Amino acid sequence: MLWENLTVQQFEDAVMATNRVCVLPIGCLEKHGDHLPLGTDMMIARAVVEKTAEIEPIVIFPYYIFGQVSEVKHYAGTVALNSEMQLRLLSEVCKEIRRNGFDKIILANGHGGNNNMLKYFAQTMLDEPKDYVVYTYDLWELNAEQLHYLDSHFETPGEYGHADHMETSEIMHIDPSLVYMDRLNPGEWNSQGRARWLAEHNVTAGIHWYTEFPNQIAGDPSLSIAEYGKAYIEFCAQNFAEALRQIKKDETVLKLQTEFFDRCDEVARIPGAAKKDSE
Repeated sequence: MLWENLTVQQFEDAVMATNRVCVLPIGCLEKHGDHLPLGTDMMIARAVVEKTAEIEPIVIFPYYIFGQVSEVKHYAGTVALNSEMQLRLLSEVCKEIRRNGFDKIILANGHGGNNNMLKYFAQTMLDEPKDYVVYTYDLWELNAEQLHYLDSHFETPGEYGHADHMETSEIMHIDPSLVYMDRLNPGEWNSQGRARWLAEHNVTAGIHWYTEFPNQIAGDPSLSIAEYGKAYIEFCAQNFAEALRQIKKDETVLKLQTEFFDRCDEVARIPGAAKKDSE
């Protein structure tokens, strides 16, 4: 159920019918080579979540494109809010989702650049007491059996990353009119090998992605076909639906979160604690 398509009465019914679960697909706006649209991650995330909703009823929050994408500000079309604004905005959106009746909110991630940010955001949910839980889920993960099926039924390049065979095939399935294979620049997707010592020595830096893939494409997309994209999206939806079933029936996480905050309050009531803190 798409949040924006529901009437007020339908919305109220949907809150209960989904066991108070709302899914927020999150992507970004960034370059995906010269052959895919800026909204690729958002489109794929939305497609997977909508497919999932056919299996397991959920309310889907409208398009949310304010992900972490600072490393792509050197290309037009990128929308990169500063980190403070990203976290503040997402926090306020989650509060509004809760105010509308949902106490289980899943941030369904469709953009690799969001990985660390969303995990950190989930940790910040412990800053102060809340009567809802925020979960994060990476939509693209497949199991070994699913990956074997794809490798055995389709010709693939065997290398993935960004604007690659996987994403290109998915957009071909979602809307082939948005894919421009004639604009591919062969070899542009190869690693530049600049500052490779970072990975070799387990060191990270904000500029790392740019040092390796400044053209915003990683992995050969030349063998992409819509059938592969369709199968991949269906597998992702099946996996997400199973995770949703577990989230819907879960009564432990919120209970333990409440217990955690209660214990935090108890610490503040330890005799002399307030005095020591002020010294």
